[in-house]
Parts: sequence; structure tokens; C-alpha cells
Amino acid sequence: MTKDNAGEQNNDRYVVKVQETPSGELFIELPQELIDQLGWEVGDEVKWEEPEVCEDWGERKGLILSNKSKLFRDDDKARKKAASIDTE
Repeated sequence: MTKDNAGEQNNDRYVVKVQETPSGELFIELPQELIDQLGWEVGDEVKWEEPEVCEDWGERKGLILSNKSKLFRDDDKARKKAASIDTE
């Protein structure tokens, strides 16, 4: 894993290697700093997508990770906050 840091948190860039289990499943190991920054937790359900990315010089495979558990937690917090605002 390598990390490029341009000095601003939003410009952090992490590069990780896609690995493969003996049974052929793909996985990556995310740096703890990134996990903390994203607010992800052990046991979260993460969706793995491999879309085609179109660049000026051609197409390549991309990788999108979506944390379904965190989306649910964030939605739940927003609903609770909205409910507390409505009752005040």
C-alpha cells in the first residue's frame, strides 16, 4: 500500500493491491487510517463493484466500494435527528 498526501485531507490517495484467496475470491486490505477516516467498522457489509472507467486514452476496469452498513447507520442517525427536531 502506498499513500500520496498533498497536505489536505480530501486529497489523500491510497493505492492497495487486489489480492486473491486460494478459492479465487478477490479482496483488498484497507489501511486503518482510511477505515477510521471513512467511519467504517469491523463487520460492515461492503459492496464491491468493478465498472468500466472511460478515460481519454481508453477504458479500464475500476473499483467502487460502497459501505451498505454505514449508509444505513447514517440514514438512521439522520432520521433520529429529524425526529428530535420535529418534536422540539
